[in-house]
Amino acid sequence: MSRPHLRSDAARLAAVLLAALNLRGAIAAVGPVLPELRADLDLSPEAAGLLTTLPVLCFAVLAPAGAWLGQRLGTGTAVLAGLVTVAVGTVLRVLGGPPLLFAGTFLVGAAMTVGNVLLPVVVKREFGRRAGIVTGLYTAALAAGAALTAAFTAPIAALGGWRLGLAVWAVVALVAAVGWVAVFPPRDPAVPVPEAIPPSGVPTVVWRSPVAWAVTAVLAMQSALYYAVTTWLPSLLAEDLGVDLATAAFAASAFQVLGIPGALAIPALLGRWRGQTGLAAAVALAWGVLPAGLLIWPAAWPAWVIVGGVAQGAGISLAFALVVLRSADDGVVRRLSGMSQLVGYGVGAAAPLAVGALYSATGGWAAPLALLVAVAAAHGAAGVVAGRSRAIG
Repeated sequence: MSRPHLRSDAARLAAVLLAALNLRGAIAAVGPVLPELRADLDLSPEAAGLLTTLPVLCFAVLAPAGAWLGQRLGTGTAVLAGLVTVAVGTVLRVLGGPPLLFAGTFLVGAAMTVGNVLLPVVVKREFGRRAGIVTGLYTAALAAGAALTAAFTAPIAALGGWRLGLAVWAVVALVAAVGWVAVFPPRDPAVPVPEAIPPSGVPTVVWRSPVAWAVTAVLAMQSALYYAVTTWLPSLLAEDLGVDLATAAFAASAFQVLGIPGALAIPALLGRWRGQTGLAAAVALAWGVLPAGLLIWPAAWPAWVIVGGVAQGAGISLAFALVVLRSADDGVVRRLSGMSQLVGYGVGAAAPLAVGALYSATGGWAAPLALLVAVAAAHGAAGVVAGRSRAIG
């Protein structure tokens, strides 16, 4: 098949990065308008936490379905379908009460899962030896998408309510879909995609490896911290520290924006050490500064948000890198990636619910913050093991 005229390196990179912008943004958009949304729909803290938990749970449970869809439709077509579905789910969740809110949220999570599974396949296929560099840019684009929605959802909601603040991001997904179809036509042939990843299909060499479990724990703790903070940071600042909603939304945006330099720093730092134990411990320590600082010296919350923002970007970049660095060959990479996403995102999905439940049970933020400090400590312990220079398989 002849290559379309738009399929230059720059066009392909732009299409991939524009698609990546939509793989976290709709989740991060909820936090800045969560107080208004809860009041309007009379949602409990536990139900509000589900708005972030549900998409992350999709990341874990529906990953095999995303791989199957890529094999069935072709990678390009499946990614295009995912982007269109992100737009549909984003609009659906603001059209009514809680049932439509959660139905749309599920659609968004399912569609993002397709991108999570298939965009790395496109990167590997299209960029070859440059795939590592593009993966770093792709990770930064995830953070940029979350930062974009965190920054502008609250100001847009101030003009027309939380429904407008959430629905407007469907436009970004549609723009990405148009760009994608221009560069990767729907009739692109199917390419091999990551195999289905239920535990029964993964060789025991991975599931029985302590190093594999350490790598998985790093992603699990990283996901738990990121999604819990993304969901509840604006509410914590507004309700516990008396910060106005506009400033709280700005803090949420800064938290996401700072993930971009954090994500870009990790590839450069990885080349300086044979092992990653010290780097993993440093990332976990930086993560722990955010909840510990809010507990000990809440008045200095801007400093804690800055450190936590850099840590969250570095953390996800490191988690993805460890999957590759600890694998002896491409087959182990696929299987370890499947294991870590299945378990890691499953654990991460529970974190916003757990924080919401603790807040509801105790009536304050001290217990939830203490829980996040413990999660950061577990992140560090797992990182010390996962960072040792040894290969699985």
